[in-house]
Amino acid sequence: MMAKKISAMDIYKLLPKINCKKCGESSCMAFATKLQERKVTIDECPILKSPKFEKNRKKLEELLSPPVKEIWFGYEDKKVILGGEEVMYRYELTFFNPTAIGIDISDSLPEEEIKKRAKFVEDFVFERTGEKLKLDFIALRNASDDPERFVKALKIIQENTNMPVALCSLNVESIEKALDIVRSKPMIYGATEKNFSEMIKMLISKKRDKKEFALTLSSSNIKTLKGMVKASLEHGIEDLILDPHTTPENIMETLDKFVMIRRSAIERGDKLLGYPILGLPINTYFYVLKGNNPIKQFVEKLDKAAAIMEARTACAMLNRYADGIIIHGTEVWELMPILTLRQAIYTDPRKPQTVEPGLYPIGNPDENSPVIMTTNFSLTFYTVTGDFEKDGVVCWLLVMDTEGKAVDVAVAGGQYCGDNAKKLIEETKIEEKVNHRIIILPGLAAPVRGDIEEKTGWTCVVGTRDSSQVGEFLRKNWNKILEEWKAKQEL
Repeated sequence: MMAKKISAMDIYKLLPKINCKKCGESSCMAFATKLQERKVTIDECPILKSPKFEKNRKKLEELLSPPVKEIWFGYEDKKVILGGEEVMYRYELTFFNPTAIGIDISDSLPEEEIKKRAKFVEDFVFERTGEKLKLDFIALRNASDDPERFVKALKIIQENTNMPVALCSLNVESIEKALDIVRSKPMIYGATEKNFSEMIKMLISKKRDKKEFALTLSSSNIKTLKGMVKASLEHGIEDLILDPHTTPENIMETLDKFVMIRRSAIERGDKLLGYPILGLPINTYFYVLKGNNPIKQFVEKLDKAAAIMEARTACAMLNRYADGIIIHGTEVWELMPILTLRQAIYTDPRKPQTVEPGLYPIGNPDENSPVIMTTNFSLTFYTVTGDFEKDGVVCWLLVMDTEGKAVDVAVAGGQYCGDNAKKLIEETKIEEKVNHRIIILPGLAAPVRGDIEEKTGWTCVVGTRDSSQVGEFLRKNWNKILEEWKAKQEL
């Protein structure tokens, strides 16, 4: 459930109400609606910046601030944003800031290995449904516990990448020295029950020097965590991240704490727990790899088992409110499920994932090439085009506007139909590009074959159920289908 339901009228009452249109909207009410939906920010209203509206602006900021505070670190032009969430379940509204994924780099590694690993994090990308999925930050670990090695590793990372950095050390001196040279606003991991007083004292002095940072507070006890939040706020340190400890031997205990913290913030309005949560699947990795655990007796390759368990932990945390995670593994097969799940969770459930309907040439089609018709659901489209590219399929791909529904759903819902097919054919003028009138339909569209033929006048051939089989289907059947169609036209 949502912590508080703010209406557009609540927001409108605090706006200038002069409809000056300087914000780019037609009226103050329209701007209020956009603010409610988080499509614009308060800063986009220039009138609110004047002293006359200072009190209203502060009230608006308080009214619009989400129950989970939004924290950022990194560079101004390359930020990692954590938190900012308003609901427990995405169907109630949406989740706004995707979980930030960081890869650790140990300062004990050789210089060349630090450079190589840092570049991997910066350059890693794979594309899914038209979106480029990337990693977000580097977590520099002070594994050596040596401040000088920590600083040296940070210099290497900053010289070779432009990635946001988390400074991970419980050694206060290491953090202090790193803060002297860090170029961006870092995340600091972290302040624990043992080093809290010393860490806060050092950070207060750095804050006086105008150093910006986001501080992670770490404790397995939620009550203690709240006390650390309160003490940090009293010392003027407001950009906070919560780490309730990741315990690999009992991951359910960790997830229960994640849920408890998020529920306290959103449903109960507990401001001391209204901060982003950091998860550490990396703990699972090293637990499996090095720990005295029962897994060792069942597997031969511990590094693969560690990566699998780490990925499983990461995915569980994505499902249970982690705003940021730190992992160790860099194998593509480990990263892909994590990034794919994140993409799925942080899409807006109110908006179908679509591509532009129309005509897409695949390969270099000519007048004799087949015409295939699919839907504009992005996952369907990119799966189809990916399979076609892999299998060397050359065709004209007609993409029907099915309101972002897959083939079977669109057939059942009436969007994949003769009327829409006719409209698509007319708009794309496909008949001017081919010397036949044949459309190949997906196997799941067989029930609407007659409707499409009747409305369009084109001959419909039911193809395969899976796009990965289309290449083989066309190699075996297309020439025969085309010849038979031409022979009928001559009769």
